[in-house]
Amino acid sequence: MRYYAKIEGKDYECVLEGGDGALSIVVDGKRFSVDLRHIPRSHAWSVLLDGKSYEFTVHEHEEQLELAGAAGVFLVEVEDARTHAARARTVAARVQGPRVVKAVMPGIVREVMAAPGQAVEKGQSLLILEAMKMQNEVRALEPGTVRAVFVAKGDTVEKGARLVEIE
Repeated sequence: MRYYAKIEGKDYECVLEGGDGALSIVVDGKRFSVDLRHIPRSHAWSVLLDGKSYEFTVHEHEEQLELAGAAGVFLVEVEDARTHAARARTVAARVQGPRVVKAVMPGIVREVMAAPGQAVEKGQSLLILEAMKMQNEVRALEPGTVRAVFVAKGDTVEKGARLVEIE
């Protein structure tokens, strides 16, 4: 299984092979022989890493693991391959320039609060879209500057229609 770990701000690609405590791990292309055992009724683990013995404790903190041993205390973030790929796609989409806010449902534009050149904050109202007699506020998902507004008050839009572009 492939995992990605971030330790002290440095990223590592890890591939685990084997099971039942004895396994090998390839970290950034370098292979290690590992025998990993949990010490019952504790947060402690014992590991033989290429024949050298280590003990450490593991505590979960939200999305991080705290590993404490003789070498110190380290906060580790671990992602499986699927989560890592999804996060990379999300980051790439954000970095690639302007973002288009689209209609999530068909409706009628009742009010437009955004204008080209206007700076907007995350969560700021861009326009009001009425659907099924309900008025829905369309907000900026990220801070930026309005590059274009594709609709006007009174326009009817379909689901997926481009409303506002923010860069």
